Parts: sequence; C-alpha cells; structure tokens
Amino acid sequence: MKTRVNWFWMVVLAAVLLTCGMAAAQETKVNINDLVSETQKMDQSSDEMVLVWWIPEEYWSESFKDDPSMTAEQTEKFISVLRPYTMVVVVEGKMGTFGGVTYKPEDEIRGSIKLMDSAGTAYKPLKEEELSADARNFLGMVKPVFENMLGPMGQNMHFIVFPAKDKSGKMIASAKDEGSFTISTGDKDFRWRLPLGSLLPPKVCPVDGEILNGAWKYCPWHGAKLEPMK
Repeated sequence: MKTRVNWFWMVVLAAVLLTCGMAAAQETKVNINDLVSETQKMDQSSDEMVLVWWIPEEYWSESFKDDPSMTAEQTEKFISVLRPYTMVVVVEGKMGTFGGVTYKPEDEIRGSIKLMDSAGTAYKPLKEEELSADARNFLGMVKPVFENMLGPMGQNMHFIVFPAKDKSGKMIASAKDEGSFTISTGDKDFRWRLPLGSLLPPKVCPVDGEILNGAWKYCPWHGAKLEPMK
C-alpha cells in the first residue's frame, strides 16, 4: 500500500507542479487536481506498476485560463498544435527485492500499447515522423520537465501519441462528450467513461441534496435522476 501511494502521488505532484508553473497557481473553475486524478489510471501488483495518464486538451486550456501571460489567442494556438492527437503518458516499472525499480523501455511500451475507440477499432501509436514539427518540439520541451521533477521515474514517463479522430472524422476521446475509449498495454486495459465529471458542473440528488459527480445521470444510492445545482 505504501508503494501504491508513493507512485500515485509522485505523478499527481508532477502534474500539479507543471500546472502551477504555467498557470501561476491561480484558481480556475475546474479543479485541476480532480481533472488530473480522473485522467490517470493505474494497475499495480505486488512488484509491478503500470500508470497511464491521458492528457486531453481541456487540461491545457484550464491550466492556462487564469494565466495573465497567456491570451485566449495564444492558448488556442498552443492547443491547436496538440488537437490532432490523443496523447497519453505511460510508465511501467518492476520493483526489485530491495526496492530498486526496473523500468520498461519506450520501444517495448510502444510495441504493445494500443488505443481502442468505443466501437472496438484499434489504433497503433503514431511514429515521430507522423507528428507535426511543432508537436515534436513540444514533446522535446515537456519531457525534461518531468525528468527534472521526478528523476528516474520522470525519465521513464513516455509520451505516446495516437490520432485524435477515426476515419469518419469523429473524435476518439472527447472529454466533454458521452463515449468511452481504452488504452491497452499488453495484458492490461485502462478504460475511460466519458464525459469527465471534473469538467462538468456538479449535480444534486433530489432525495437528500447530496452533491454528486456532474457526469452521473442518476444517484447511485437512491436511483433518482440527478438535478443541476441552482
């Protein structure tokens, strides 16, 4: 249990620090910590750990929202570079007898990982040469941030990029729309149900007034249809 907490919060810390550095630690309407937690998935056995962090464009837009140095035009220009892609960060490690971690290299991760849309269509990672020059430059700049903050773990957090749309032009993973998608890493599947509750206004149970996840339609305890907050 101690190892699980350490792994998880180290990555949350990296995300929060990255956000604070770009957003001047100011409050936004969306709770960035909740958004980071909701976009991360982890599977951990006694000696192995796989963590996948999906980074939707809303993460960047919310991070920049209250940054006085970023105009709306600059934010849109930045996000437009990443919009053609579904981006995830993956780290896989195996804990040794004395606590040392052996990380899986990027080529092995890329060889086994795939993205599956809600229809079950599978997508392989895009090759570096398939990315735009700006997207390649972005990845080259952001990876050292994680390396500096997390050391060996940060060095082994690999950015894997998939297409954002299917052949028909439909978004594969839209954070604010209903749907789902899955990231598979070998024998482990990580599924996201959409939309993300952290991006939506919370709802209220009409039975007892409890404030609940904005992505839910019904109260899980009373079965009543949730109502918007007034």
